[in-house]
Amino acid sequence: MNRLKVLMVLLILAPGNSLAKDIIFSSPPRESIKEGNLMYGAIASYLSEVIDHRVIYKHPANWLIYTTNMQNDVYDLVFDGPHFISYRMAKHKHTPLVKLPGQLDFVIISRKDNYRVTELKDLAGRPVCSHAPPNLATLTLQAQFDNPLRQPRLLETHGFKNAYTGVIKKTCEAAPIPSKVYKKFNQGETQGQTRILFKSQPLPQQAFSVSSRVGPVLRAKITAALLDQKGNQATAKLRKRFAGGRALTQADPKHYAGLAYLLKNVWGFEL
Repeated sequence: MNRLKVLMVLLILAPGNSLAKDIIFSSPPRESIKEGNLMYGAIASYLSEVIDHRVIYKHPANWLIYTTNMQNDVYDLVFDGPHFISYRMAKHKHTPLVKLPGQLDFVIISRKDNYRVTELKDLAGRPVCSHAPPNLATLTLQAQFDNPLRQPRLLETHGFKNAYTGVIKKTCEAAPIPSKVYKKFNQGETQGQTRILFKSQPLPQQAFSVSSRVGPVLRAKITAALLDQKGNQATAKLRKRFAGGRALTQADPKHYAGLAYLLKNVWGFEL
C-alpha cells in the first residue's frame, strides 16, 4: 500500500501533469512586449495568487511564433478570438471559460460611387485593404470566396482606420471592418461615402480558454477568479481595450464549436 501511495505521488508530480507545472498564459502579439506584460502580466499575477498555482505570461514575439506554439499546444491558458478557440477545441480539446460580453460581426464595405464593385462577388481579384491573415476580419472576407483562384487581392493594412481610409481614398476597392468600428468611422465628412457589401453572422466574443492539461478544479478556480470583483480589477486594461470596460461573462463552449472552418486556408491549421 505504501508503494502504491508513493507511485501516486510521483504521477502527480510528473512533468506532464498540469498540477506540477506552471500554467503558461499567452495572447496574440497585438501589443508591444511592454504593453502585453502590463495587460496580461497583471492577470497572470492575480491568478497565481488566487488559484494557488503559478501562472506565467509569455509574450509571443510575432504571429508565427504565436500560431506555431498554438498548433503545438504549448499554451495552457489563452485569451484570443473565437476561430482560434474553436481550432484548439477541435485539435487539442481546449475549453473556453470566460469571454468578453456581446458578439463579433463584420461588414465588408466599398465606396458608394464605385460602380465596378456593387456586390461581394465583384471583389474577386481586386485589391482589398485588410490585415494579414489570420486576422478574423480578413478570414471572414476570405471565407465568402470558395474558389482560391477567385479571392480578393489583399493589400496588407495596419489598423481598421487605415483600411477605412484606404477605401475612401481609393487605395483599395473594399475593406472588412468590425461593424461597431465601422459605425464610428462612418461619420462626419465621410458619412454616406461607403456602402455595405456584406454583413457577417454574429460570432462569439474573444475568450479565455484552457488546455486539457488544466483539470476541472483549476478550471473552476480560474473561472471564478476572472469573474469576481478582484478579477474585474486585474482585467481592467483588457476590458477597457476590447469591451469598453464591460464585465466578463461565462463562456458557452457550444457557441465556439465549428468556427475553425475560418482557418481552413491558413497554413498549419489543418484538423
